[in-house]
Amino acid sequence: MWYFRKHTILSIPGLALVLLTITYGIAFFTYIGFSARRGRLIKGNEFTDMWIAFIGLLLCAQALFVLSAYRATSRYLYWTVMWMIYGAIMCLFSLLVTGGYGSIGDSSAAVWAIFWFIPSVSIFFYAAKARRGYAVDRMMGIPEYRPKLAESRGITLFYVAMDNVFPWLTWVACLFFAFLVVIQALCLANDHRIYDRPGTLVPIQTNGGEDWYKLHVWCFGYDADIQAKGKAPVFVLLTEFGMPSTSMMGLAQGFAKNGHPACIVDRPGYGWSEPGYWDQNPRDVVKSINQALTKYPINNPIVLVGWGEGGVWSQLYMQEADYSRVIGVVLLDTYPNLEILQTFALNRTTTLQNLRQLRSASTSGAAKPNTIPEVHFDESLEIAASRLFSNWRAVSPIAMHRARNNEWDGFVPQSSLGMHRSLFRNNLYYQAKYFEYGGTGAKLYQILLSHVTSATNSILIYHHWPLRWPSFRDGSGSAFTSPKSLGRRDGDAPILPAGNSKLPVLLIASGKQFDSNCRAQGITDSEECTKWQAFAWFFYRQQIEYQQTLSQNAAFLMCTSAVSEDNKVCDTDFVWTRPNWLAAAIVKQMFGAK
Repeated sequence: MWYFRKHTILSIPGLALVLLTITYGIAFFTYIGFSARRGRLIKGNEFTDMWIAFIGLLLCAQALFVLSAYRATSRYLYWTVMWMIYGAIMCLFSLLVTGGYGSIGDSSAAVWAIFWFIPSVSIFFYAAKARRGYAVDRMMGIPEYRPKLAESRGITLFYVAMDNVFPWLTWVACLFFAFLVVIQALCLANDHRIYDRPGTLVPIQTNGGEDWYKLHVWCFGYDADIQAKGKAPVFVLLTEFGMPSTSMMGLAQGFAKNGHPACIVDRPGYGWSEPGYWDQNPRDVVKSINQALTKYPINNPIVLVGWGEGGVWSQLYMQEADYSRVIGVVLLDTYPNLEILQTFALNRTTTLQNLRQLRSASTSGAAKPNTIPEVHFDESLEIAASRLFSNWRAVSPIAMHRARNNEWDGFVPQSSLGMHRSLFRNNLYYQAKYFEYGGTGAKLYQILLSHVTSATNSILIYHHWPLRWPSFRDGSGSAFTSPKSLGRRDGDAPILPAGNSKLPVLLIASGKQFDSNCRAQGITDSEECTKWQAFAWFFYRQQIEYQQTLSQNAAFLMCTSAVSEDNKVCDTDFVWTRPNWLAAAIVKQMFGAK
């Protein structure tokens, strides 16, 4: 049985701490539950509030412990100086976290953190009173510890053990997690202070018009004069999976230097865009991108430039959004689904069966535009990848991810490397990857499958090719084939076109990934060499299949030799290591030499 002196837990300070403990406990478990709840608009990373509530819960438990030990006649508050130092540190942490998150506009995190101050001050205050009281007791000859009121020796030993063990366990846990939260809050505040949002946040309607969020559109060379005339083509850049807009800013700047405006759109959660609606539906995302371009406003004809998975988003845009405004498409190192292609290249026996399952589900789900059947290509790998993104999402608010994604040798422009890195270290980056991956990693490809025509399908079957994608819509690009709008480019027209689209399409890929020379790739293991050679052939064939099916006006260029900008063999990082060369090459191919 606990023995308290007068005015302890049942006092006003004690009851206030109990109420705050209950509040933090409810908040902690609520945020855990909400973090997994789908079908709603997401404003931020709810694990941020969860971690702050968890630390607040520990602090309140410690404050109640100090208060009860200070008042108890059968217990003794050990380590009073340590408790006082600890309380002072946590008061400081409370102010730092509140200031950090308050400066970036995260009011929820700031409010939860400021209430750390109450238990922290209580810890310091009652530890100081206990220390002073024990000093008076010693002067009066009163024993420091009086176990005589305890009911048994077992309970006495329990009190002694708890009074010594509980402080150290909770100190270590609370200081560790609170210190990490402080680091993240201060780093975010510093990044927010140094790097202003460069573009414009455009409000977007989603979920049938019931919800609103904002996408970040960042334009270069798109001035009021160009906007007013509405005739000059604008390059619209869509990034690779997991890449913010800064990864293509060098390319956008390169287009602007060549006299062509360019805009980059951050997909939901990346860069400066808000997270948007979860679950993510790829159809809604491309329609949101189209909304953002219209509301920015960009009324000019556009040339879509998709890098990696951004190229697949460009293909889906042509099927689901306003394709009539698109006068050209550029695909940089794009594959319909890289994981599926690599799996097929390894000749796994289950690949064809899984591909048939994806195609069947996509066809059956085509009549329901707002639903995506949950189909797994390789469920074990997909679950592992989804869990990885989910775990990093959970620990982002405690700065555990800050040491990742630092390898950006040769990044252009070098002056913006700090801003680029900062976007991988915020609380939303891994959440954006988790939401976009969608549990299977194949939703984007699966939606694209629903648009495959019989003509395209027949050609790809004839070529014994495993993947499917739609040709661009018949008639797309027909109004822009004259030299005044979009010049002809190098490269022969594809054989046996799968559609009637005259849309100019430019495919550019790194030649290094087509090189089957394992020594040149730095591969020494024979088994790994065999795998790579299979990959290299399939990578090359994919670009050829694209050229022969997407449009009757498609060209394929291979990026191979070194250029002065990066002085190395063209690798898969050519989008951000040689952006000026790339921009000039694209402009020359799409519009002809000046």
